[in-house]
Amino acid sequence: MTLHAACRHPRWAITIVVALFLVPACGRKGPPLPPRPVVPVAAGNFRAEPREAGVILSWTRPTRNDDGSPLTDLLEFRLFRATLPLGATTVPPTAFSTLAAIRADQPENADVQGSLYAYRDDAGGHGLATGRQYRYRVRAINRRGQAGAFSADAAVDLTPASVPPADLKATAGDGTVDLEWHAPPTPPPSGHQVPRGYNVYRGLSPGVYDAQPINAALVLETRFRDAGVRSDVTYYYVVRSVTNERPPWRESADSGEASVIPQDRLAPAPPRGLVAIPDEGVVALTWDANPEADVLGYIVYRREIPQLTPVRLTDAPNPGTTFTDRTPRPSTTYVYTVTAVDQSARRNESAPSTEVEVHLP
Repeated sequence: MTLHAACRHPRWAITIVVALFLVPACGRKGPPLPPRPVVPVAAGNFRAEPREAGVILSWTRPTRNDDGSPLTDLLEFRLFRATLPLGATTVPPTAFSTLAAIRADQPENADVQGSLYAYRDDAGGHGLATGRQYRYRVRAINRRGQAGAFSADAAVDLTPASVPPADLKATAGDGTVDLEWHAPPTPPPSGHQVPRGYNVYRGLSPGVYDAQPINAALVLETRFRDAGVRSDVTYYYVVRSVTNERPPWRESADSGEASVIPQDRLAPAPPRGLVAIPDEGVVALTWDANPEADVLGYIVYRREIPQLTPVRLTDAPNPGTTFTDRTPRPSTTYVYTVTAVDQSARRNESAPSTEVEVHLP
């Protein structure tokens, strides 16, 4: 059928036009693309910190894949290291080589606290050579052997370390801990440097300390007061010598550990505003609440004139600021006082309030 004839038959014309458009489209079709692999996101918070003859590497376990789905098949982490001249700012792509593989669960060559991993690079216990820069990166591997993106690089200029401080002592105060130690010997042993200052580390378990020092600036003396403690809690401390002036710190090994339990020795103020109102066979007492936040309660005392020694009326600290004495005798004069007790293990008790005298008819 010619195009002229098709014009006399509209339905045929539409069929021919559609076919002309479909034929070229069919020619452009190719094989289906393979699905894009789903891999873990990069490990976060990757850090490298020099420590004595090695470098401590730490990072956070990822929880998501790069498509946003939960990461449920994490197998391991692979660490990479490049060795460069001191102060290097660029690194050739081929400079990195595999340093270690760390299992995601129960690794034998790394420490894990929650989602934080830590690995020590010390050349298998022989110590890294000083006078070089060590640059690191890490990536996560899933159980299908697929690798996630590299973390950001972390670099350390490894210079000679100092000898750790000696004879660390901790003394408990009222809400404080005072630390003192001895500086490393001068001149330092061969292969070590004189420290520029010290960092103090604190923990709640033996041998386990916070990742960051508790001092805001480098400690320049051989003593430090920790005022960020709570009473009746056991704290563990170590001090490290530092040979540079700013992070990442070039630190020595840990000093010996010192532990201490701060104790609250400060008693509350005496309660104020005590009022005693006698009634038939009873005496109602009220007083003002103490302003201290750690007040556990109040203890009520009574003495009978002419006696001089008061008698305690409350077996346990009274949590409120009212009390009713139901044991007075008629025709007797009594003197009442109240003390405040805090929540510390010592149960520090205040001095008595102002005395209030009551006569029962």
